[in-house]
Parts: sequence; structure tokens; C-alpha cells
Amino acid sequence: MISITPGPTFTEASRKVYQGALREWEPVIERLVDLFMRMDTRAAEVAATVHYAASELKAKLDRPPTEVEVLKEVMAWKARRKPPFRESEVASAIRNLAALRLIDVRPSPALPLDPLEALEVGDGPEVCGN
Repeated sequence: MISITPGPTFTEASRKVYQGALREWEPVIERLVDLFMRMDTRAAEVAATVHYAASELKAKLDRPPTEVEVLKEVMAWKARRKPPFRESEVASAIRNLAALRLIDVRPSPALPLDPLEALEVGDGPEVCGN
């Protein structure tokens, strides 16, 4: 096997080339790092899927989708996932991302939220790093 690693000049050159872009995107990067540090891998996958589905629906519909429309889109898209997403965990992610203003959706009173699932967000040791 051949292993190629960049030399010390690469780090400095990269820093100079991307410094402006990194500075411009720093607030977004910090916000996303803060969000994803509070999640385990599964929750991050759900959140990323919800964000993508909400963005795609907004572009397709030319209006903010409802929470239920996003839920249906995610559940259809991930229908064959093993293990499958629970509707309540997707619903919770939709509501939480909307509350953080990370997705633009219209509220849906019929969103199937599990009241106990909402309490679990950020409370588990795997989420907090404890």
C-alpha cells in the first residue's frame, strides 16, 4: 500500500486560500457545531433529513411547507431504512429545527408529537458527552 500525506506547507497554504471563506461562514459553522454536539448520530441523520426535505419542499411548492408535509416527505423518503425512523422522532426534529429557525415550515396541529420524546432531547449521556 502507498500512503501519501501532505507536507507542512499544505496546512499554511490552505489556511491562506480558505481564510476568507471560513471567516464568512464562521457564524454558520459555529451554530451547526453547537447543534450537532448535542445529538447522537441517529438524531443528526434525522435532523439532516428533515432539513433537506423541508428545503426541497419549499422550493417545489414555492411556499413554506407544513410540518405534516415535511413529516410525510421524510417518512416516504426513508421508508426502507433499517431500523426505520419513528414518526414521533421525525416530528420532534421538525418542531425543534423550526423553533431554532433552521427550517421554514408552517405549524401543523396534527403533528404526531410524543410528549416524552421532547423531554429526551439533550438529556442523554451520549448527547451531552457525559
